[in-house]
Amino acid sequence: THGVGQSRMNRPMSALSNIRFLLHHAIRVELRNRHGIAGLLVFAVAAVYTCYQATGTYAEQESWNALAWVVLLFAGFNAVSKPWADDEEGVRAFLVHTVRPQDWLIARTLYYMLLLGTVSTVTFAAFLLFLGMDHLSEWTTVHYYAGVLLTSTALASLLAMLQALASRAGGGFSLIAVLGLPLIIPVILVSTRYGSDLMRGIAFGDTAHHLLFLATLSVGFSALGYILFPYLWRD
Repeated sequence: THGVGQSRMNRPMSALSNIRFLLHHAIRVELRNRHGIAGLLVFAVAAVYTCYQATGTYAEQESWNALAWVVLLFAGFNAVSKPWADDEEGVRAFLVHTVRPQDWLIARTLYYMLLLGTVSTVTFAAFLLFLGMDHLSEWTTVHYYAGVLLTSTALASLLAMLQALASRAGGGFSLIAVLGLPLIIPVILVSTRYGSDLMRGIAFGDTAHHLLFLATLSVGFSALGYILFPYLWRD
């Protein structure tokens, strides 16, 4: 009995160690290839600058809000479009026998949350710099940024799940786009509505339920991947 109890106590620590190792490994691999992160950031800033050239010094309220979420959406898809070293046949065969699929998926999701959080922060800062912040007061800017981070978290949860499923199904980025479009629409609609409410002067307490919905979507996407992904792990 003592041995069984001890093994049960070690399982969470083992899973946590695997997740931490896989997350650190993903970050180290990404940092070695500095062109990857630099390319994502340059893409985000270039997209914001293009919006600035198209709309002028200060965009209208609704245009500012819509462009911000569109740029964030494309930056998210751009982040997951590149292949992972873990998807190579030899690395995949090794991982199948060494880690649980749930641990691998959680580590990848956390990595995408960090990556998209960084990209969304740079994108939001570039919007404030190029397109101005006349539509946002001091506290409204903080609340808007909270929505940006939660949106990037929801996108990371969804895109990590889709990227993992597509890599095992052999569908590539085209499968991510096909599967992701119907699922990503609710995220963008809620985020756009939230930003629009803030810019129209609606109190944060009256529109904070949108943030709760984004958090619920993040949990739902992660749970869906946690359930479905193990079925493809050993194929």
